Amino acid sequence: MNSTVTLPHRVTDQQFLRCRKVTTDNGVQSVVLPFKAEVSKLEDVTVEWKHKDKKVHEYQRGQNQSHIQGRSEMKKEQINTGDLSLTLKDLQLTDSGVYTCTVCNKDGHMLLQKVVTLSVRVPEVEMEVKESVVLPFKAKIRNPEDVTVEWKHNDKKVHEYQRRKKQSHIQGRSEMKEQINTGDLSLTLKHLQPTDSGVYTCTVCNKDGLMLLQKSVFLSVRVPEVYAVGTVKESVVLPFKAKVSISEDVTVEWKHKGKKVHEYQRGQNQSHIQGRSQMKKEQINTGDLSLTLKDLQLTDSGVFTCTICNKDGFVLPEKVFSLRVKESLRDRLNPSSWFNKKDPQDGPKTSGGDV
Repeated sequence: MNSTVTLPHRVTDQQFLRCRKVTTDNGVQSVVLPFKAEVSKLEDVTVEWKHKDKKVHEYQRGQNQSHIQGRSEMKKEQINTGDLSLTLKDLQLTDSGVYTCTVCNKDGHMLLQKVVTLSVRVPEVEMEVKESVVLPFKAKIRNPEDVTVEWKHNDKKVHEYQRRKKQSHIQGRSEMKEQINTGDLSLTLKHLQPTDSGVYTCTVCNKDGLMLLQKSVFLSVRVPEVYAVGTVKESVVLPFKAKVSISEDVTVEWKHKGKKVHEYQRGQNQSHIQGRSQMKKEQINTGDLSLTLKDLQLTDSGVFTCTICNKDGFVLPEKVFSLRVKESLRDRLNPSSWFNKKDPQDGPKTSGGDV
């Protein structure tokens, strides 16, 4: 809620207005930090906006001055009506924080002060594992041939554009189209992986290395679960056919609740659950990475994850299954089994439907 205070020409008491919070998304064109007050003889006052004690914008003797490369603005025609609001353009995450507007008379005595807290949020893009996703960023750039554009993921370089040359730092899975001259700095990520989740930051710098623009996007990559049902003492197949070529340099790892179940590496199969898991070698070469679980137990219920890595440790497609193991009808009707089975609370509880 905005507060309005009427001040006489000579004021001895300082007036403090209540703090206001403004929330907006990173990368939007602009946001207004509101401040309306009735101040007499505006030509004699100095209005100063600060962000974390650093000067952002100043109005003095009818003149406006931005201290953040023109990204701040106070409209002169509105100032005369007592509207001291500040407009911030090309918002960045670093713009978050406390802004203070101080009004002083010609003797430097503070007349009025207001505090506004700005929260710049990271917009979120949520995708399932699939071929590609676009992280959008459109901006107005002067002399695009002179700028450097750098996309980072969790502070690691992903893609770079400099002097009309583009370079992917994630084995060609990133791409910026030939639209930079139109201000389209969007990044396309191909062959999405769960490890692609996180914060992506695009920074635009001029030829002198001075930052002009910055935008952040949060990407959430979800792996869709496939539900499967098996019966105690029988076997079940968790099917996975990968669209990648499988060579002896590739490691395939199946895990259950984060614990290793089965591993295929350098042409060798290894079960980590006493031989109850199996991958058929003759099928692996065709991209069939299905896992067979034998002699099922109630404790086999839960989430199974299959991960493929190349020799450099680079993660390729991933598959997630939710397995529910149920008792056979014979066991449920056999009274002797009632005394041997475990309490269901001892095993994992997962929800899932029949395939």
